[in-house]
Amino acid sequence: MKHQKTFTAIGFFIWTLASLFYLYEFFLRVFISTISDQVIHDLHLTAQKFAIMGAGYYLAYSLMQIPVGILVDRFGSRLLLSIAVALASIGGGWFAFAQSFGEGFISRCFMGFGSSFAYICLLVLAINWFPKKHFALMVGIANFLGALGPFLAGGPLSLLLNLFNNNWRLVLTFTAGSGFILALATALFVRNNPSRKKGEIVFLDPYKEPLKVRIWLLIRSSQVWAVVLYAGITYVCLPLLGAYWGTSFLQARGLSRDVAASISSMLWIGFAIGAPLTGKISDSMKRRNPVMILCALLGVFVSVCIVYWPTTPVVPYGILFFGIGFASSGISVSYASIAEHVESKLHATALGLNNSMVTFSAAIIPPFISWLIQRAAGPEVHHLTVSNFKSGLFLMPFIYFTGFLIALFWIRETYCRSQHEVIKVSRLS
Repeated sequence: MKHQKTFTAIGFFIWTLASLFYLYEFFLRVFISTISDQVIHDLHLTAQKFAIMGAGYYLAYSLMQIPVGILVDRFGSRLLLSIAVALASIGGGWFAFAQSFGEGFISRCFMGFGSSFAYICLLVLAINWFPKKHFALMVGIANFLGALGPFLAGGPLSLLLNLFNNNWRLVLTFTAGSGFILALATALFVRNNPSRKKGEIVFLDPYKEPLKVRIWLLIRSSQVWAVVLYAGITYVCLPLLGAYWGTSFLQARGLSRDVAASISSMLWIGFAIGAPLTGKISDSMKRRNPVMILCALLGVFVSVCIVYWPTTPVVPYGILFFGIGFASSGISVSYASIAEHVESKLHATALGLNNSMVTFSAAIIPPFISWLIQRAAGPEVHHLTVSNFKSGLFLMPFIYFTGFLIALFWIRETYCRSQHEVIKVSRLS
């Protein structure tokens, strides 16, 4: 892997294009929550079908997490990123013209498939184009920019819909068009690596195990299973509210769509702030488990308040939704924990497995909760009440509590050190 020694204008421009795709894919992931009522009405969906359709994104995204790393190593970021942006844009444009559940589901899969390349390619380009010592800074900035995608898909999207008489299909068509422009810019300007200097020597590592061997080593580890289950469980309530039902639930509470969408955006602000902060706290404490435990407990408390506290003021809901995002940011510590539980040669595959479980849980659990919501409403009812939502969202505190139990009793503390490093013991004289 080649590192650039200094900041360059072309490197920053290339990284900016990749970051814009990261923002774009987050927008595609979340926008469906803001227009859930219109989509359910126009496509004649039940709550369960709506959730399954939305889960198409997460299903495709999760299944691609491990293969993406292999493909990027083989073909480079430029080619794959250009194709990925185009595919995600095709998915967005297709959804804009969808007339049925099937079309909506397939178009969401296209969005998820294309989006699955965004983060890995962004990391690889940051490694290649910036000095190694600034890598964490650039990733942090990229994560902040990525969080703007869900924010724009909330209140700003709702305001934009008002300008276009709630014509969500037209707005999504414009969104898809902007994606194609980004794909063209990516193909024209992105480069995989800085030009090598004459006489530079490249060393290759011939001792990498096949993928199937690395995966087998991971699935044999009980600690790997504990961490990935914690990550998937702790994260799932964030997309449940942020990408499925948050806006509709708040509208059922009596808030307008604009206000409800803006409050839903607080989920992602909480996540954007919480992810680096929990990581910093964990590093400072030299502990992983206490932070993961406290995040899960915060999720239990906040989710109970959201579901059962009969309040309508905007500020309390904003704080509570921010709390869900902050609680879910405990998964950032899980990435550090899983890397410390495996050998260094398994780091990339373990991180991919963890990210895959995070998105896979978002594809499986919300449709089940949505089925409970729809069952309470009745098969032919499309206008959902607070009581209907409670019939499914009551599981949120139990989900976070399960994450708490996993972190408390199953995950071993690493003390921020690799559990496979050799420890030198001095001989006492």
